[in-house]
Amino acid sequence: MIRIGNTALKYILAVFFIACSSLFSQTSINTKISDTKVGVGEVFTVSVTIDNSSGRVLIDDIPGLTLRGTSQSINMMYSSGTFKSIKTYNFTYVANSEGKYKFDHITVKINNRTYISNPVEIEVVSAPTRNDDSYTPSGNRFNDFMNYADDIYVDNSINKKEVYMYEPIYITQKAYTHIPVTVLGFSKIPDRTDFISYSDSSKYNTFTEIIDGKRVSSIPLKREVLYPVKTGTKDILTTPFVFEKDGMFYDRVQYGEETFSIKVLPLPDRKGFENFSGAVGNFIFTTKVNKTNVAVGEELLITMEVAGEGNTSIITMPNINDNITNYFSVYQPKIYETNWFDDNKMLGRKVKEYILVAKNEGASSIDSINFCYFSPNDKAYTNIHSNPISLTISGNKINNNSFVNNDGEEINTISIRNTNLREDKNFKVLSINIIYIYILILIIASLFIYNAKRFSNIKFSFAKKDNKDNSIDDILNYYNSNNRKEYCKSVENLLLTAIKNKFNIQDDNVLYDKLKDYIDYEKSNEIKNIIDKCNFELYSGKSSGNEDYHTKSMELVKYIKELKIKK
Repeated sequence: MIRIGNTALKYILAVFFIACSSLFSQTSINTKISDTKVGVGEVFTVSVTIDNSSGRVLIDDIPGLTLRGTSQSINMMYSSGTFKSIKTYNFTYVANSEGKYKFDHITVKINNRTYISNPVEIEVVSAPTRNDDSYTPSGNRFNDFMNYADDIYVDNSINKKEVYMYEPIYITQKAYTHIPVTVLGFSKIPDRTDFISYSDSSKYNTFTEIIDGKRVSSIPLKREVLYPVKTGTKDILTTPFVFEKDGMFYDRVQYGEETFSIKVLPLPDRKGFENFSGAVGNFIFTTKVNKTNVAVGEELLITMEVAGEGNTSIITMPNINDNITNYFSVYQPKIYETNWFDDNKMLGRKVKEYILVAKNEGASSIDSINFCYFSPNDKAYTNIHSNPISLTISGNKINNNSFVNNDGEEINTISIRNTNLREDKNFKVLSINIIYIYILILIIASLFIYNAKRFSNIKFSFAKKDNKDNSIDDILNYYNSNNRKEYCKSVENLLLTAIKNKFNIQDDNVLYDKLKDYIDYEKSNEIKNIIDKCNFELYSGKSSGNEDYHTKSMELVKYIKELKIKK
């Protein structure tokens, strides 16, 4: 029975944490429009992006514009132990009449809540705005297609054929047809050795375009960005796609395979820029803290962020200055990363967060932090320096939840929930929140089944040891139930109570210095090591398994109680 409970517990916990990952991520909504001005008969796209969630997007009908199709795309990412998603809903319109149009009532429903996204505008004029070559393919094959020599043409475009190592290479594939076709998918996956690759495949929706006065159907197939990791001449093969003409199974054809030869240049000498860690592109770097005045025992959050066009996954984030440990306990930083397509560019964002706990009164500072990147356009390295941030540590608790940026200005953080319009109060048996409650009940039941025998043994052993101290009983209970938070609190309290009662030390700031006057240096270090481990678990929420601190702690308490104080 215990073995079954153990297995069930593992599976339920896995499902529960994956299902709940979206609950603990910040949700944001953003709307963009592909063009600010188009001509009558031209096509444009309104894109609604939802970070770390999914929902239902509703856009009211607008006279003068015709909705031609919708599509969705999603990018999944696993970073720092957390699954993240960026979901984009695309609405493609054809402009029918001149005028200015505003999309100012785009509603998004997420988990029974309704939000209003930011407004976007577009102007429709009589003359076409897409007559330049950047909007249409070129070449003899495309000209033959436009003269009806072929029914299907796939345009493969690449932005550069000579790049630096780690510089992004963009490949876009788009089909043009004169007849109804169905895209069945790609026939093979090209080799991407020597490249880091990200791709975003569409839903193969068909749109209408006017090219040189002729109406043709277009189908976006794939967007891909490649980051070369080795120098030299490289061949890049595009993805071949299979098309079915007029819905006829026997009339299937393949288009889209093409080879591009590119030259990958090495990065210039890094002399004077030894802090370069792989950032190639265009980036901004910021450092901020959630408060500048803290009290001893309070937490301080330091956030470093790199954002821009380029591959953030290979970037090593800089560190804060070492001497800050004179006033703060510094815990293991957390790193988050997201990448997404914005039009035809791949943007990235990497965040490094430090949690510090003030331990001594005084004045400290976060020194200027340098971040270095290489700009392919400028062909030069650039150092970005954040401004130093002064910190004051006092004995009084101060409530201050605002953020301070590089310029010393306060930044008020606004939650997405502030845009909430209304909340559906109807109870739904299978709503997402109710499902989480069901899963939580199953977890509790599995824990009870798994630990039933252990609980019984603990109860029996305690019945035979009535003379045990209540605090020891609590510690054992917390340890056996793997309640690390209460366990660490109780172990720390056990040691501190014994020390204060024995040596009459009431000030925590001088506890270890005073303790060395009474006990051996080795014993003092053992006590400090246990308390530091407990504090780390309490503030970081991390633990290396169900580690036993109480056995050694009880030995130390016994040693303290039996110790004869030197007069």
